[in-house]
Amino acid sequence: MTSFPSDFWWGCATSSHQVEGGTDNDWTDWERRPGAIADGTRSGDAARWWSGAAETDLERAASWGHTATRLSVEWSRLEPEPGRFDEAAFERYAKLLEHAGALGLSRLLTINHFTLPRWVARRGAWLWDDIVAAIGRFAEACAKRLGTSVERWATINEPSLVALLGYAEALWPPGHRDPRTFGPALANMLRAHVSMTRAIKAPCPNASVGLVLNMPCFDPSRDLLIDRGLAWLQDHAVSGVVLRALESGRLWPPVGLGTRIEGLQTSYDWLGLNYYGRYAVRFSPRAYEMAFGAHVQTPTSKCGETDWGQPHPQGLTRGLRRLAPLGVPLLVTENGIQTEDDAVRTAYLRSHVAAVRDALAEGIDVRGYFHWSLVDNFEWAEGWRPRFGLLALDRATGERTPRATAEVYAQICRNHGE
Repeated sequence: MTSFPSDFWWGCATSSHQVEGGTDNDWTDWERRPGAIADGTRSGDAARWWSGAAETDLERAASWGHTATRLSVEWSRLEPEPGRFDEAAFERYAKLLEHAGALGLSRLLTINHFTLPRWVARRGAWLWDDIVAAIGRFAEACAKRLGTSVERWATINEPSLVALLGYAEALWPPGHRDPRTFGPALANMLRAHVSMTRAIKAPCPNASVGLVLNMPCFDPSRDLLIDRGLAWLQDHAVSGVVLRALESGRLWPPVGLGTRIEGLQTSYDWLGLNYYGRYAVRFSPRAYEMAFGAHVQTPTSKCGETDWGQPHPQGLTRGLRRLAPLGVPLLVTENGIQTEDDAVRTAYLRSHVAAVRDALAEGIDVRGYFHWSLVDNFEWAEGWRPRFGLLALDRATGERTPRATAEVYAQICRNHGE
């Protein structure tokens, strides 16, 4: 049996807005729109990380044998107005990162995990001409102030998903529902990634910088040409277009006409894979908002409008295999299932850790695995209903209760994947 490397990273992932709560950002404003959040809730103070719960949660993770943590900073806290940085907020993040390091946790810091400051959103969000320069300056500010406490940096989380749900569709801010804006928004995110990478490496030349991609499996429901074509189309929109751009440095049709993203091919030292499940795609004339490709897999992990797909561990191996030719180390940066049934959660965890082992057995350079998530959090357009955490959260009291999966994962971490 293939063994995991002794320095393999085991941990959990979080994001700032989901555990810290709302600030002066686009998602806080989006939550106020009637019907925008499926269960009618708001992020509020979320899992109370900003007010001090973060340290306790990380201490619990370290006690379970985790060796790393993935977290993010909130741009709207750190730069509430253009060019004005909040040094007290930077100090809060600096102390949190130092605390994680003192606990023995290696730190992967994401600079942009979906949210944008209100002042950026009002200028056009990812369609704003100057956003690439603005977020580059912000990344440099983060590197200068936090660089000594970060082992790996992630620039942007899931750019294609942001472009799809917020621009081609209207499930996330800014809610354009205009497919013509998908390409320009995605192109700006990839340009921003390049800008951020350069900005981080200016003060921290040895920094390890990567990009995090969302890559579910899309398989045809039937062996029919139309189902195969629709599965390919959906995969291309979510995964293929970015993979091809990382390889060639260009955005190709139907997203761009060979649009060149200067510096993209050499802009990443590692790549992150977020993987939740598999979609079975079948032609349906009623599924016009999904390019007529309905998702018909059963069972599936669905809550409200969001479908994370069918648990399918082989898809994680496939995703890692697909990224391997790009020639950089890989991390599983998110992987988990929303469920109230901890037996299902535990089985999902074990099978997907085994899928990473299968990738290692093929010689694929995987360096870490992050479960989503450490604690129940605000799950974007679905609100508080989905439950992903190893720690169950009582929203009224803030009390945490470890789920059974937490101890299973602790054994995996302590035994290096065994």
